[in-house]
Amino acid sequence: MSSTLQDLVNRAVFYSTEVQTHFGALIADAEWEVDFSSDPHLTFTSAEGAVLRTRPHLLGSESGREKTWLWGWENVNDFPDAVVGLSHEVRKFGAAEDVSELTTPELSLDEELALRLTLASKEATDKWAHYPAAAGAGTTVWLLVDAAEIALPAPQVKVSVRALMQGLTQTTVTDHRAAIEAYVAKRGIPTAELPEGGLRMLFADGSADLSFDDQRRISNCDLNAPLEGKAAEQYAAAEPTGSPAEGAAASRATDSTSAPAAKDVAAPPASTPATPTPAETEEAAPMESVPDEKPAAEAAPAAEAQAEEAAEPAAEASDAVRGQRRPEAERPLGDGSVGPAETETPIEEGPSKEAKPKKKGLFSKLFGR
Repeated sequence: MSSTLQDLVNRAVFYSTEVQTHFGALIADAEWEVDFSSDPHLTFTSAEGAVLRTRPHLLGSESGREKTWLWGWENVNDFPDAVVGLSHEVRKFGAAEDVSELTTPELSLDEELALRLTLASKEATDKWAHYPAAAGAGTTVWLLVDAAEIALPAPQVKVSVRALMQGLTQTTVTDHRAAIEAYVAKRGIPTAELPEGGLRMLFADGSADLSFDDQRRISNCDLNAPLEGKAAEQYAAAEPTGSPAEGAAASRATDSTSAPAAKDVAAPPASTPATPTPAETEEAAPMESVPDEKPAAEAAPAAEAQAEEAAEPAAEASDAVRGQRRPEAERPLGDGSVGPAETETPIEEGPSKEAKPKKKGLFSKLFGR
């Protein structure tokens, strides 16, 4: 059965948010260098000299001047297959699922498009970290990133509640229930049904009871820690839900039907890259709840406050790079200018750029300009 771009966004948004938070903590304040040769690598170096070497995949690029997105598989700069090969997998997935946004070489931008295409690409490829790199002149290159260090630790109740509530602030999520079901499948989180269509997420360190309105949006979240009582019994009795990889495959195989719902929370402007900050670990107060009468858009910040402080999930686009666009003579000029796109992460509004010095980015192999 075919999917829509919104279906893919719904399935990917919460898991992506948690991964981006984790990834952002690993690379906070690091300088980076990317090489788009036949052995592509994206390297982050901290002030202390710690090095994280990752494997980048060029997904696509956006141009603020042209106000367009160009897919990496169009490959106007003749990058090696090692650089753009994964973007071809996204195109093939889009063709199989009849998602035209994944098979159209160039698309007109709106403030969320780059992030939404990245989320859909994560669902298509099982690559869950991304890095948007600003390349100057209002252009941004979006990379999917592989590294063993990005693997998530065991699920924790507060971390997961943050991921849900932050995810709702990043982009339109039309079916919260379907999005949560996809998230727990990917994450291997046991669940139990609650009265009136509610859902309990079960963790070793606590539980979260979610209620939904008639449009399948989160209306209430009770976070309980430590794990005790009926929830502890349910967790002990729960069968393993499979590895995250197995869950992701199952999630993609299950078509989610989007309920008509208004946009939950206005996404941050596409021109502000998110800055990752390490997630803090605090103890959750038992049975803190978001009132049922609040609409979904208000319930999200309330439940996030219950998790005390949102960690900024998106991998920050630390000024750098660009390319992958058509040569000047082949491109129509746009009449406006939009800054680098925001992350999914990127999820998140990070500290202002003035709050700390710019990070340094470097391309070993430039983009053929």
